[in-house]
Amino acid sequence: MILLLTRILNKVALALMVGLLAGCQGGVLDPKGQVGIEEKQLIIVATLLMLLVVIPVIFMTLYFAWKYREGRDEIYEPKWSHSTKIETIVWAIPIVIIIVLGVITWKSTHSLDPYKPLESEKDHIDVQVVSMNWKWLFVYPDLGIASVNELRFPANVPVAFHISSEGTMNSFFIPQLGSQIYSMAGMVTKLHLIANGPAHLTVSLRTTVDLVLVR
Repeated sequence: MILLLTRILNKVALALMVGLLAGCQGGVLDPKGQVGIEEKQLIIVATLLMLLVVIPVIFMTLYFAWKYREGRDEIYEPKWSHSTKIETIVWAIPIVIIIVLGVITWKSTHSLDPYKPLESEKDHIDVQVVSMNWKWLFVYPDLGIASVNELRFPANVPVAFHISSEGTMNSFFIPQLGSQIYSMAGMVTKLHLIANGPAHLTVSLRTTVDLVLVR
């Protein structure tokens, strides 16, 4: 009975997930660059590790509800209060998962540092990003040009963003390329990204920003 119920729930959950994600494109799970790919792998690994706790808990909840349902002749032990085996399992598994997640997070935090330049055979491109009221300003100091709400840079070439704000703090985020960082007045934050295919730029302001990759 419990096995049949589990299979039905799995099929329903899978169908629901496919239906909800069918129209999702251009997000963090569809990376188009080196940083985005590494962040996707980190998200998947962290999710799977956490599911090692979540899935057994859900299964045991359903199993205990079925096993100790009304009408079952189970052993009644009112004085039972401790089990070394159960305590060991309950504490050991989460501790191991937390240690593994901590190691992975520590390594990825340093390797995916947004201030860290990306290794590439090609020279990086400098782009100054300024968040303004309801628009973004992109300045290319090496080229002597600027654009509003449109960002262009070559594919397979590292880009060094220098991000600041006219006055309002906003988030600069290209989901398919990875790494979100804030623009703040009076200071400059940095972000290094690279793209190997088309991507879409998402910002916190309610304005349209186009990202064009020149091959």
